[in-house]
Amino acid sequence: MEHKNFEVMTGNKACAWGVKLSRVQVASIYPVTPQTTIGEYIAEFIAKGELNCELVNAEGELSTQAIVKAASRVGARTFVCTSGPGQLYMHHPMHGTSSGRLPVVMATVHRGNKGMQPDHTDLMSQLWTGWIQWYCENNQEVLDSVIMAYRTAEDKRVRLPIAIGYDGYILSYTSEPVEIPDQAMVDEFLPPYEPIPNILPDKWAEAQTRRGAGMMGDFMSGGADPQAAWRIHHEAILNSKGVIKEVNEEFGKRFGRKYGNGLVEEYRTDDAEAVIVAMGTIASTARVAIDRMRSEGKPVGLVKLKTFVPFPTEDFQELGKRTRAIGMIDRNVCLGLGGAGFGELRRALYDLEERPRILGFYAGLAGAEVRVRDIEKMAEKTLKAARGEKVEPIIEWAKLGGGE
Repeated sequence: MEHKNFEVMTGNKACAWGVKLSRVQVASIYPVTPQTTIGEYIAEFIAKGELNCELVNAEGELSTQAIVKAASRVGARTFVCTSGPGQLYMHHPMHGTSSGRLPVVMATVHRGNKGMQPDHTDLMSQLWTGWIQWYCENNQEVLDSVIMAYRTAEDKRVRLPIAIGYDGYILSYTSEPVEIPDQAMVDEFLPPYEPIPNILPDKWAEAQTRRGAGMMGDFMSGGADPQAAWRIHHEAILNSKGVIKEVNEEFGKRFGRKYGNGLVEEYRTDDAEAVIVAMGTIASTARVAIDRMRSEGKPVGLVKLKTFVPFPTEDFQELGKRTRAIGMIDRNVCLGLGGAGFGELRRALYDLEERPRILGFYAGLAGAEVRVRDIEKMAEKTLKAARGEKVEPIIEWAKLGGGE
């Protein structure tokens, strides 16, 4: 019988294990709650001689991002992590990392922009920085996602940084059983990082010194379309969907678990009239709500949205052809505009000849607890919409905490 190595660990330790197993060579961290203990676990691995990594404790998050950007450029596999206001502070150099097509992996341990408690406003505030964004449901997914992120980011067809988000406190400081993959199997899955272009003295070439050269074409060489940098970067993110699916599928074959198709994970949607979409830990709570409603004969399902950037437009368009209403739960709000998920979902489905009704729910911001009964109410409303009943408002702030 195959022996598997399990440990009960927090989300932050699971993240650090992902860093260790990926053989990260340079990590730069400035402590900010609730991310702080990731650096402590990495430092412990280094002190015990279990990880050969240069850990740079910088004076702030702007510097941490600049450090891993430079280290990645010269050929090191790099890691950085942050939370809440720290995420906002590193906004500017995040653009440089992605424009340089550097495969940095970052953990964002969610802490909202309006307090200490978790929501997704920190990472959602970085939607325009050109990073791929993944959202995790549990500690096992955190560890696995770190490994899969390096494999995806370093793929020569992608070469983009990836941010992995998971809910602060709910996962960062809560322990769950986590299977630790075998190091030899991870080494087979994740080959050593090869920088493009290679700027080390013996590999250097004058033609490679332009900004973004080697990956971004000749847009900075003069005379080219000044918009090319944006177009190429945008298309690269959109084209990464296929690689994300490939990596997720191969990870599943090697390690015995995967996460939907890498972009979305459907749960009991086959005959669903109405579907709820959730991200992060709310997806776990939503599974229980869906099971309860199914036991009562109510045809509802769940889609867990793992990859927000690039947005899985095609998956939702397929879903939109076989369901009558979708309720999007946003643990974020772009003030004055609305929930990021709701807006993207409507954009994705607008051109369908027959599209489902789409409802929006704000829930879980500033750490507000989202309970099973709360999600049941959202699903009930979405099911009414699916059956043609009048439902108002289309977008609402969920009234949380009642009835469970």
